[in-house]
Amino acid sequence: MPLHITSLLVSAALLLTAATAARADLVSDWNALALSSMTTTEDPVVAHDLAILQLSMYNADQSIEGTYNTYSFGGYAAPGAGPAGADSQAAMIAAANTVMQSLYSGSSSDFTSLYNSQLSGIADSQAKTDGIAWGISIANSLLSARSSDGAADASLTPYTPVGTVGYWQQTSAAGALLPGWGSVGTFAIPGTGSYMPTLPGGSVPAYVQSSQYAADYNQVKDLGSAFSVTRTSDQTSQAYFWAAGDGTVKMTGMWNQIAQTVATIAGLSTADTAHLLATLNVAMADASTVAMASIYDTQFWRPETAIANGDIDGNASTTVDSFWTPLINSPSLPEYVSLGATISEAAATVLASYLGDNVAFSLGSDINGDGEFDLTRNFTSFSQAADEAGMAGVYGGTQFMTSVTDGQTIGANVANYVLGTDFALVPEPAGAVLVLCGGLFLLGARRRR
Repeated sequence: MPLHITSLLVSAALLLTAATAARADLVSDWNALALSSMTTTEDPVVAHDLAILQLSMYNADQSIEGTYNTYSFGGYAAPGAGPAGADSQAAMIAAANTVMQSLYSGSSSDFTSLYNSQLSGIADSQAKTDGIAWGISIANSLLSARSSDGAADASLTPYTPVGTVGYWQQTSAAGALLPGWGSVGTFAIPGTGSYMPTLPGGSVPAYVQSSQYAADYNQVKDLGSAFSVTRTSDQTSQAYFWAAGDGTVKMTGMWNQIAQTVATIAGLSTADTAHLLATLNVAMADASTVAMASIYDTQFWRPETAIANGDIDGNASTTVDSFWTPLINSPSLPEYVSLGATISEAAATVLASYLGDNVAFSLGSDINGDGEFDLTRNFTSFSQAADEAGMAGVYGGTQFMTSVTDGQTIGANVANYVLGTDFALVPEPAGAVLVLCGGLFLLGARRRR
């Protein structure tokens, strides 16, 4: 088990606010600034880029400090030992800046400002100079290794919808989202194939004819309609809360915000925070790749298309409703599996492995993409939040239940594999006891990025 925490007492609700993003932890500061630069970036790309960022910081730190095993995978070899006496924090700062300047040059001045601010707190010395140079080399090595992983071309992959019964049809003017992402190189798992699920019955036609499809169809038709009379107000809030649309930090970003907050409250060290965030984003990145491979391999239609064609699907237990619309606009990609459910289960599995599942926290959501929290929800565990994030797709009218449960299976399986790699395994810390006490550590329900 990574990061063996032998005692964790949670006596305060954890609330995400500007104070969390601004706290004096260099790892989370870079993570938060990165998220603010990714509001026009899609979920799989967010996880992919955050994995590169956090792995570069992690390797820069651990190649000098040696508390944990450094990361290596495939053609990317683990770095050797850093320069003797080099400052590990300077190395982490330089690595982070190098990655973000490369991936998001449009926010260059913001990264430079944080870089200079953090380095100003480290006294000038040979150790600082050596650390900076080492961090830059670590980042460039990882960037080079990932430069040909397929991410840059994923949106350019040709894709033409099948367009027949059961298969996806575009529901907006936007083209298919990242149709080539399923072929992007993974970070930890050996490939996507063994993690990809199969629709009930083994094919799109067989699933559409099944009783399970009818149950999924009628559930989302009832609960996911824009004008549903059976969906509760709380279920409606869940749908909006987890929608994570344009202009927001997306689902991946929300789980990073959760991780930043619980790392703060748990008092994790810089090394432990880097380890947690690297593991988290590697798991979400690889889970996203599996999900996207399944999505474009299966090409299943969204509920709004299915319900508009319920009279020609060949299933006697489905009825057409030509005027049905979902509460939330459908994403511009096929339906199976749920990307949000996959990401969330991967994240919750990692966080529960580190801190135990039953950690109470509150999370704010920017629904309108205007940089402000519009809703705040309270959770008693990571698994509760993941379950809610998955069901939000059903309540929002964009996902079938089978897609949610199969996505959750992917997320858990990928995360457990990542947690079992050399990268994630750690020595038992001596006397690791974290005690959380007091009232609310972070105040306020709204923030502006």
